[in-house]
Amino acid sequence: MGKLFLAFLFLFLPHAAFFSATAAAGRCVRQCGSTLTPYPFGFSGDCPILLACNATDSTALLPRSTAAAPYPIMSFNSTASTFIVSVAPTCNRTFAETEAALARAGAGAAAGYGASYRTALFLSGNNCGRGAPPGSAVTFNCSISSQFMALHAQCSGGGGSGGAASSTCVASTTNLNASTAAPAGQFMDWNKVRAAGCEDALTAAVYYGDTLAGTPSLQFGVAEMGWWLNGTCAGAGGECAANATCHDVETPGGARGHRCACRDGMSGDGFAAGEGCHHYDADRSKKILLIVAGVAAGAVAAGGALLLCLVQCRRCRARRWSSERLAAMRLLSEAATSSGVPVYSYAEVARATNSFSHTHRLGTGAYGTVYVGKLPGGSSSAPAAHVAIKRLHCRRHHEDDDAAAAAQLLNEIKLISSVSHPNLVRLLGCCLDRGEQILVYEYVPNGTLSHHLAAGALPWRARLGVAAETAAAIAHLHGMRPPIFHRDVKSSNILLDASLRPKLADFGLSRAGAGDRLGGATRSHVSTAPQGTPGYVDPEYHQCFHLSDKSDVYSFGVVLLELIAAMKVVDFDRPAAEVNLASLALDRIGKGRVAEIVDPAILAGAGDGEEEWVMESVRHVSELAFRCLAFHKDVRPAMSEVAAELCRIRDAAAPDSGSDDHPGSSRLIRPMMMDVHVDVSLDGPDAAGKKAVSPVSVQEVWVSDRSSPSTNGSLPRFVA
Repeated sequence: MGKLFLAFLFLFLPHAAFFSATAAAGRCVRQCGSTLTPYPFGFSGDCPILLACNATDSTALLPRSTAAAPYPIMSFNSTASTFIVSVAPTCNRTFAETEAALARAGAGAAAGYGASYRTALFLSGNNCGRGAPPGSAVTFNCSISSQFMALHAQCSGGGGSGGAASSTCVASTTNLNASTAAPAGQFMDWNKVRAAGCEDALTAAVYYGDTLAGTPSLQFGVAEMGWWLNGTCAGAGGECAANATCHDVETPGGARGHRCACRDGMSGDGFAAGEGCHHYDADRSKKILLIVAGVAAGAVAAGGALLLCLVQCRRCRARRWSSERLAAMRLLSEAATSSGVPVYSYAEVARATNSFSHTHRLGTGAYGTVYVGKLPGGSSSAPAAHVAIKRLHCRRHHEDDDAAAAAQLLNEIKLISSVSHPNLVRLLGCCLDRGEQILVYEYVPNGTLSHHLAAGALPWRARLGVAAETAAAIAHLHGMRPPIFHRDVKSSNILLDASLRPKLADFGLSRAGAGDRLGGATRSHVSTAPQGTPGYVDPEYHQCFHLSDKSDVYSFGVVLLELIAAMKVVDFDRPAAEVNLASLALDRIGKGRVAEIVDPAILAGAGDGEEEWVMESVRHVSELAFRCLAFHKDVRPAMSEVAAELCRIRDAAAPDSGSDDHPGSSRLIRPMMMDVHVDVSLDGPDAAGKKAVSPVSVQEVWVSDRSSPSTNGSLPRFVA
């Protein structure tokens, strides 16, 4: 690296010395921020024409500029020896002030400037335009801009110092309505302007000639200024640069001055002390090429040295990472086996999914792709079983992150494998071969609760059963030691089996609470950035970032509303105050108008004489949901209390005459089944004609591309 630094200095210092020498040689400072003025203008005492600099916006101003009356310079024209100054329209600018700002030709000055013959002044005041002596050449009948007329109307009646409504337009040319050659002096005659007897200068304009329609072309709100250096060309003493011409001019005071300008085809300010004159396409391009070549050579040398260092470092780290990665994956496989989770080889998983064929793909989420497959059984008593296989996207920003990602995956495998409940999707195994992270889950064939609600195929008894058993599963998670918070409870994460029994899935957001102790007290929450799905997220968790078991209670309250109303959780087609289902339902429940949001399919599917019981239990469930959706978590019931209350409501139902199950069972309706065209065979694409069984109501994939991107993606998302 030391050699690289010396090489960089070797390439850079010659250029730096050149620029420093150039800066020291130039006595006139012509830079104001990012603005560079042409010679003889500048911002130091060595410049013939001294300007003021506003460094805030890199603007050059005339020396007489003030905060109340600024005169910023808009552009320079070195070829014509002119520049344009802004004269903003105002009612409070006196004529004397304007004359002092636009005429700088004091005695002893090396150079000066003044308003050009094409500049017209719009004046106002008492008896303005009536005081000119007979026979004067002052023009009072030039065309008046509509902008000036509006400004004059605004300033009349005391706007200016004169306070009179009279006004005029004064210009040096004898007729602004016709093209005329420049007068001999080429500057405005201030004696003639003073003869107008006006007190205020409202604004100025520049006349550029007549249009095709015969009207004058005026640029309003600006003045054109011409400038000169004192003395004639004969006595200029070589001020003009080579390839420049010198022109004598008559100053507004009658003295003699001169200007330098580059010959045709050349650019520059024309002065030896300034840029001089040069061929743009030759000299400038040559300088640019030399600078670019020097910079490029330095960049190539630096890049080569840096690349060499990177290659060496990468080789060393690759050898170290390879050994560490193999050790980490070996330990991970051993730990997974010791936790009771079967470990499959990559070849077994690939064979089960026909090499992860698109024909086996159920869907893709933000962090992984889920496939349906069939793993061979260990014996004749354990035949091949359908499974859901999630292949996680390994997003490592660095090789050293692989061990950390593997350790995190192991923690989550241990977390889920420690849970056993009939209403939770079971983890059946994992694959940690060839750097892959693959999880194997039981296959639940009957789709999600959200799909069934959308199809209107669930009677109220079945909905009660789903609610009660799902609540029991969540309560079981909360009862673990340490407790497990699901963090993404929603209808699309509740899968239904062939008997319409629920299976809670997607532990990708799960977190263990009370995993450590602070000051001897067990933590009751986990501090983390808000995650989950919009419409289900606990509002207090969203504000305080404190995750607790009551966050799952809130989300489950939203699921209860879905079971009652079968409406979208977030729907922008509803009024603004009712976009969120929780807001809509809380309003109706609080006002005792639950019937307005009840899904019509509930009453349509009720049997004879069941309507009264159905509506009564719906009201009980809605009241329970109302409690679950309380803003403050301490007011919400515990999940075990919610599960017990739902079991009581479900078991209070009269037995269904068509059921062979216990009273109130959710397994009273057997779903109609049909084929789904998914190849789950072990024989490859030739056996694609074999089909798995799945219900009519759900034929969509389990994993959604629109799943909340806030998940950590470590476990599969069985969502729609």
